[in-house]
Amino acid sequence: MKKSVIKKILMLAGDILLAAVLVTGVWVGNYLIPQQGIHAQTMEDAAENTRLETGEENQNTGGGLPTTTIRLDSQDWHQKFADKFTSKVVSTDTSYTSPDLSIHLTYDSYKTNKLDLSENGKHKKYGTNISYVLADIYVGDITCIQTCFAQDTYGVGYSEKLSDMSARMKSVLAVNGDSYSNSRHKDNGTIIRNGTIYRAQSTDMETCVLNWDGTIKIYSPEELDTQTLIDSGAYQSWVFGPSLLDADGKAKTTFKTWDYIRESHPRTALGYYEPGHYCLLVVDGRQDSTRGMFLDEMADLFEQLGCKAAYNLDGGHCSFMTFQGQVANHPYKPEHKVEDGIFIKEALQ
Repeated sequence: MKKSVIKKILMLAGDILLAAVLVTGVWVGNYLIPQQGIHAQTMEDAAENTRLETGEENQNTGGGLPTTTIRLDSQDWHQKFADKFTSKVVSTDTSYTSPDLSIHLTYDSYKTNKLDLSENGKHKKYGTNISYVLADIYVGDITCIQTCFAQDTYGVGYSEKLSDMSARMKSVLAVNGDSYSNSRHKDNGTIIRNGTIYRAQSTDMETCVLNWDGTIKIYSPEELDTQTLIDSGAYQSWVFGPSLLDADGKAKTTFKTWDYIRESHPRTALGYYEPGHYCLLVVDGRQDSTRGMFLDEMADLFEQLGCKAAYNLDGGHCSFMTFQGQVANHPYKPEHKVEDGIFIKEALQ
């Protein structure tokens, strides 16, 4: 009888081990081993095909991939934000200004007196404090905001340190993106980067779109239409979310996402004031000094900042910011390789 029980236990343990090996194999095969990818088109490549002129509508040809119509803002942002720019580069540990850019970092921390009790209290040990870094950004040209795929390749299984990507892009400021290839199901959204369309699928998530004219619009799944994005001049798109503010710029209290994202986490998010004026937020978390933010806390912050729209990007271990070649936030682990990033740099000449 005893031998029979032991045999059953060993068989069960073997089945569990086999299942774990199979699941791990599927995960490694689907997400870690690079799949056939597409070499990403750079802004410099696009410049060979398209001359960007304010007020004109140009079709970006994209070297074989579908692209969007370039519709630039008729207003000159250099004049609009003339008091923000400087005639030459002026930089400090927390600021950078030039004829095209103005970036100022603000660090803040505060007590919330609110514990994260989700997952049977898994996050209680991180306490109630929050610390973050906020980059206030003015650009004189839309090409000051660019995106980049890890290893300059669109596809599954490609990752790279954000610091290395930032150095290659020669960016002043960089944050992680939306980890666009984490979702491999059929309806995994539309990905537009630097005006080139790499993927055009429906999605059940909200999609954030930065247009060539500097406006930002967040589309619900029902609103998303690829041809509309092409015609309206989509420049960048991200599929993660959720959005954080309503149409009046007020903090949302309900969010279109799944339960895990609703827990407190390290966060990265994009805020929009008006064409040419944006902010990027990175919240540190999973530490005694800062637990991370809940979505409603981040929404409240963006409302207080006066943003018209705000959108949550990938978070957790991926939340990372570099500024002038240095790590700008305080991540809870060493730098993690990511799939893509957002880069603030001098304008394409």
